[in-house]
Amino acid sequence: MDTKEKKLIQLIFKSIFGINDPKILEMLEKTCTIVKKQKDEILFRQYQKGSIIYYLIDGRIKLYRLDEKGNECVVHFVRNNEFFAEILLTQDVYPVNAQMLMDSIMIGIDKNILLSFLKPNPELSLHIIYLFSQRINYLVDTLERLSTQNAKERFLNYLNYLKRTQKSNTIVLDLPKQELALLLGMSKETFSRIEKQLNQEGIICVKNKQIDILKQILP
Repeated sequence: MDTKEKKLIQLIFKSIFGINDPKILEMLEKTCTIVKKQKDEILFRQYQKGSIIYYLIDGRIKLYRLDEKGNECVVHFVRNNEFFAEILLTQDVYPVNAQMLMDSIMIGIDKNILLSFLKPNPELSLHIIYLFSQRINYLVDTLERLSTQNAKERFLNYLNYLKRTQKSNTIVLDLPKQELALLLGMSKETFSRIEKQLNQEGIICVKNKQIDILKQILP
């Protein structure tokens, strides 16, 4: 690992975990490796045993599951500055497949070394557990919505999620519409039909990737 990569890793731990102690940063650095993958490569597969948690520095990654018939169900699109596979803190098997949508570079963090380091540092442990639990809860909610709601409800829930996170009634779609359709478990045609219907009903106003929410979309 060169000096530039070491500085990048330290910067990430500083900005995300608020760690400034040089000794702690040096120890955490030892848990990390730089991982580079090309477009279409598989990083890990569903049910594969592993111990590496990842942080995406640059690129785009698709997390998806395969059902018994081999049908693909997209769980999440990982974007820059996101952790993924943090579920390995509680188990030893990846629950999804991870495929590169473009050339990507990420940090791999060995959970076994990380956990051994966290044991004598309870405050840091709680902070990291809190950050990862938020991500896990989001993914669990996503899976629940896919299994219990119809296409229109999933669409409206996602708009509501963007409204909350962007803190505005004018939201910007954070993914291309084709990827959003996959994420919400519907075809691109169904996505466009629902978007057009809500636009005609005066519930939303669509301007390319920008959507103005004109009426309350959920009770």
